Amino acid sequence: MASRPSILAFALALLLAACGDGEHDEQHDHDHDHNGHRLTVWEGDREAFAHFEIHEGSGRIEGTLYLSIDHEPLTDPQEGTSVGRIRLGSASDGDESELVLRAPGRADFELFFGESDEATLSAELRLADGESWEVELGVVDRRAGEPSEPAEELAVYEKSSQWRLPFAAELAQRRQVDRTVAGTGRVSADPRHAVTISAPVEGRVGNGEGLLPTVGARLEPGAPLLALAPTLGGEGSWVDARLSYLQARDAFERAQRLLEAEAISRSDFQERERMYEARRAGYEAAMGTGAGASLRIDDRGDHLRLATARAGVVAQLHVHPGATVGRGAPLLDLYDPGHLHLDILAFSDELRELGEITTLEIGAGRGDWTVLEAHEFSIVGRDAPGDAAGTRSRLSVVLEQGEGPLRIDQPVQVLLRREGEEEALVVPSAALFDEHSHKVVFVQHSGDQFERRIVEVGARTSDWVVIAEGLEEGERVVTRGVYPVHLATAGITIEDSHDH
Repeated sequence: MASRPSILAFALALLLAACGDGEHDEQHDHDHDHNGHRLTVWEGDREAFAHFEIHEGSGRIEGTLYLSIDHEPLTDPQEGTSVGRIRLGSASDGDESELVLRAPGRADFELFFGESDEATLSAELRLADGESWEVELGVVDRRAGEPSEPAEELAVYEKSSQWRLPFAAELAQRRQVDRTVAGTGRVSADPRHAVTISAPVEGRVGNGEGLLPTVGARLEPGAPLLALAPTLGGEGSWVDARLSYLQARDAFERAQRLLEAEAISRSDFQERERMYEARRAGYEAAMGTGAGASLRIDDRGDHLRLATARAGVVAQLHVHPGATVGRGAPLLDLYDPGHLHLDILAFSDELRELGEITTLEIGAGRGDWTVLEAHEFSIVGRDAPGDAAGTRSRLSVVLEQGEGPLRIDQPVQVLLRREGEEEALVVPSAALFDEHSHKVVFVQHSGDQFERRIVEVGARTSDWVVIAEGLEEGERVVTRGVYPVHLATAGITIEDSHDH
């Protein structure tokens, strides 16, 4: 029989062990507990994620409930007050407690099993807009023990870290997809909406009379272009043309005064008027400032100050300050950015199979895509040879993009689309991650668990991509915050079972 001191020592050891376990439970930070049980429910833009431990001996569960709306933490309607209740079990024999947010989106809970060893965990919540939310998280088994190892290797990316990001996830779903053909192209000005402004007279481009506009500058009517100092002599001299015009103008104005004093006949006045109109028309034609002209000219002083008579973007400069130009020499090119031309190269067989093109997607880099519907472009040439081998064809398209982002001389990626009737499994294009020679998506298994998975892709647009293999309908994939999740799952080893 054991002695009394031995029994007391054994009891004391048990008591200290129990106190130690209790202290550990109180101090444990569930944000960093990767081994707890998890229950997650997604309802539209709402997520309820419970992360908890089960203490079979005491019949107790404790953990944290994470609440998100549109991937943001639930805010407290009134600081320090309850946002609802959480229950383990039915209304008749279950245990429940208040939910008070200890931080945005996070509420700790502790609940006890009743008569049954299996009970449903549920919550009733009051949202900031006054709406209520009832959510059933799932069944908890008191005898479950430690969580079973998942078949896939999962990485934890904590909910609090997700909330600090622009984070989002969406379901893989089947939808009707368009047929697509990929190509490359280069944007140019539509010649019907472009103009070359030429020198109205022979002269020298002024130096110090204001800076020339830069390539790419957007000009409105009346914007200054440059100053030009005309030469004094030579064929078609501006000095002679201007002198002849001014003499005719002065004679006409004098004739007006004489007619008012009845000192000249009306026929003489009309003759001088005709002479003035002819000289003025000739001068304006010579200067390029008549009706429909691209130039406005201020000819006062010894310099001609040229301004544009139309809106446009500077495509090219042909001169520099101090340069001498002849009459009619190009000064600069203007184009209308709302009317552009696009030459596209695509594989001939794919282009023939595509048929009618209903949508054009143009990518200018960094994920910036311009989407044009059928009424915003017109095809002016198709099936022209695109390369020496004859494998690619050239497609010429006129773009009516309005005030869009495209610029001339811009190399672009192009997706030609035709409305299709076939269904396929798709995910948003933003979900796809290029990893060396693989295409990867990150599948969300619970509120904070993610799987790194290789997929095989099919047709794609700027908005979505077809998943031919590696993903099932209804699985949830990360669409924003992809790179941070990539870093968080970097330790996961994945095997590629697809043939490439």
